[in-house]
Amino acid sequence: MNKVFKSSWLIALAGMLLLTACTSNNSDASKESTKPDATKPEATKQVAEQKIVELNVFVNMPWWSLKDWSGKIPEEITKKTGVKLNVQVATDDKQLPLLIASGDLPDLVYTATDLTRMAVSNVSYPLGDLIKKYAPDFKISKERIGVNTMPDGNFYTIRNAFSTEQEWKDNPKAIPGANGMTFRQDIMDKIGNPALNNLDDLTSVLGKVKAQYPDMVPLVWDKDQIGQNLRINFGLKKGKGFVDIDGAAKYYLKDKNYLNYYLYMNNLYRNGYMTSENFTFKDAQQDDQLVLNGKAFAHGGGNADMTNPQLEKLGAAFKMTQVTKLLSDQAGIPMGGSGWAGMYITKKNKNPEAAIKFLQYMYSEEGQKLGLYGIKGEDWEWNEAEKYPVMKYDFNNAEIQKKMGVVWWGLIGSSGVNEALQRYTPGSQMTNWGLATRAALKFNPALGLVATEPDTEEQVIEAQITNMVTTEELKIYLAASEAEAKAQYETMLKKAESLGLTKLETWATAKYKEYQKNF
Repeated sequence: MNKVFKSSWLIALAGMLLLTACTSNNSDASKESTKPDATKPEATKQVAEQKIVELNVFVNMPWWSLKDWSGKIPEEITKKTGVKLNVQVATDDKQLPLLIASGDLPDLVYTATDLTRMAVSNVSYPLGDLIKKYAPDFKISKERIGVNTMPDGNFYTIRNAFSTEQEWKDNPKAIPGANGMTFRQDIMDKIGNPALNNLDDLTSVLGKVKAQYPDMVPLVWDKDQIGQNLRINFGLKKGKGFVDIDGAAKYYLKDKNYLNYYLYMNNLYRNGYMTSENFTFKDAQQDDQLVLNGKAFAHGGGNADMTNPQLEKLGAAFKMTQVTKLLSDQAGIPMGGSGWAGMYITKKNKNPEAAIKFLQYMYSEEGQKLGLYGIKGEDWEWNEAEKYPVMKYDFNNAEIQKKMGVVWWGLIGSSGVNEALQRYTPGSQMTNWGLATRAALKFNPALGLVATEPDTEEQVIEAQITNMVTTEELKIYLAASEAEAKAQYETMLKKAESLGLTKLETWATAKYKEYQKNF
């Protein structure tokens, strides 16, 4: 997924004023227009015969690249649903809480955070109520209702990016979004193409690069993905949340492999294979620049299929190769999540009937594939034999995505596998890596539902622990010896206990057992 950037309080306040102004300027946003734009070929009879309902949507993701409802895909969605969205993208992560607190919400909110603030009956409509009243033929699977049901018994959204274990099994070409690693093939050739089959081999390769190319950084990480590829190889959660230990929900850092991961990372640092500066990069482009400038050998978080066209454009004399295998028999990708982001129909919505029918279409197979892939026959074809979409355009190209309005709006209702299927490109390096990671998928949706709620003691404890880990984890990575790294790890766990970890885990275990009943 794309890299996320955050702003400040002042921008949040300015964003509120902007949204208020937009609401004022668009006070007739829900007025219905029956006159299509005759200058556009897509102004078909279907559009002319239906009334277009305009709804305001707040996208709570500052990095969201599609700033308006434009391009042929949004236009096609409007033809199918009769709904046009007026888009407002968040300026930072403080804006939505302010809007909720003020009650100044638009018709729709699409967000991956503040879910429990949105999922209350005085803020959003329970979807079950709207379905019963306006869309009785809108069918949602029991599993999806289960992972989205709140303590009050209602579900207020159906989060995207969720698929059951069986759905993954039924779609063998669905590629998980696993953090990769790339390396310079020319340097690999010059050091004799040593084996790269396990984590010991990786250490050895980086050592050879360090010895023969002392001015080169052996391994640089994307600042937002530090250690993520190695966490996969150690079978670990990416961060935050809980793991199942003997049937109880324990904080993720208590996974028995976390210390081994930390010691491996510390060993890389102590041997000079990665630098302390990597942890202080000001943005998520510094690692890319080191790779594109030829100053780094391996790239944690790298994608060869995206990097190599950039290198070719720059006239570089080298290419990157993707590591396309798991480097440990302990590898695992916990799929404990219950989905990522959801669309909420707020109590401020001026036309809840149009909104729920819009969501019904976006959650349908047709709607998902239109939003994610484009227009069937024109932008993609379905390979029936191997069951995956064959794209007729470069769907990784951000400019093409923006021009068409494709991929991103499909995330409104996309299942995990439909999103994952678009990653399948036969013969591509990232596809080969993704196919290797499928064997490491580990499912536990009930555990993924265990999340602290705003303004609770549990959330305060978790926030304090998270902030503490940010500081203490760095001390482990940069420890002067293995013994010191072990001691820092133990210190971190003790500090977590002092902040209330036992109480948090007791609460989490009770929730975990409660959610298990849904499965």
